[in-house]
Amino acid sequence: MNRRHLLAAPLALALPSLARAQAAWPDRPVNIIIPFGPGTSQDVLARLIGPILQNNWGRPVVVTNVPGAAGTIGVDRVARSPRDGYNIVLAGDAAIVVRISMAPRPPYDPVRDIAPIMLVGRTPNVLVVSAQSPIRSLDDLIAAARARPGQISFGHAGPGTSQHIGGEMLSQMANIELTGVAYNDPAAQILDVAQGRVTFSFQSGVVGLPRVRDGVYRGLAVSSPVRMTAAPDIPTVAELGLPGFDATAWLGLFAPAGTPEPIVEKINADVRTALGNAEVRAKLLELGVELVASTPQQLADIIRTEIPRMAGVLQRAGIRQE
Repeated sequence: MNRRHLLAAPLALALPSLARAQAAWPDRPVNIIIPFGPGTSQDVLARLIGPILQNNWGRPVVVTNVPGAAGTIGVDRVARSPRDGYNIVLAGDAAIVVRISMAPRPPYDPVRDIAPIMLVGRTPNVLVVSAQSPIRSLDDLIAAARARPGQISFGHAGPGTSQHIGGEMLSQMANIELTGVAYNDPAAQILDVAQGRVTFSFQSGVVGLPRVRDGVYRGLAVSSPVRMTAAPDIPTVAELGLPGFDATAWLGLFAPAGTPEPIVEKINADVRTALGNAEVRAKLLELGVELVASTPQQLADIIRTEIPRMAGVLQRAGIRQE
């Protein structure tokens, strides 16, 4: 046997072994990292589909909250983990296509260091105030901000999130001065808005709509270009006098870059099956999540398009960039 054949033999022996390992995936627990706190869109979604995936895979599916820095801490943890699919992250758009254009940049490259699995869905935000607030409309909010420059505050989940961009965009487009307040703890933000310690917040439908229905919040507007199917009576910011306003978030599932394609495709297919469950779909529709369930390549294409687009949004909204 010549030297070329000697070198090729170990590789030939390894390939069937690798194929068998991928075919048997998963053979141990799978960890879904949620880069925000409990009760957020990502958290609710993961806990809805987690039991279905666990049943299909025959292995535990563990949902772990790793909040901080608008989701970048959790994404970075997965980007640095082994390339075997056992650690995946359900991230928002901020950590993937927004923070790369802000200072400080995240420690990972969203194109090079993570593997897209699926764009799960889009989540319009609801502009909410306390149900006890004297502010009853978007016009009231803008008038209050003009009467008290800098004294009207808005809560958000961190710089670069759609909540933050929504507040800054409203400030720019309505020509008012607002003060942003960042929260790592979604429960604290919910409480502060409900009790009026911050004036308003753009919150995902998952968080905001149940509290609007329960009378804790008053919903003034939605951040998407069209009204939400789950809240058709709440007008858009655009139709209330600020045309072009759009601060819609999305939810994406990712693995470390280099994760074998068969594993990525299996996760995509099995998550698609879980999202097809009638109870899951009904619950997400009720909470205002617009399901997409893309292919990995479709999400990769979105990321490459959205990074420069969001850089322009940041610039127009006056949000500091690197």
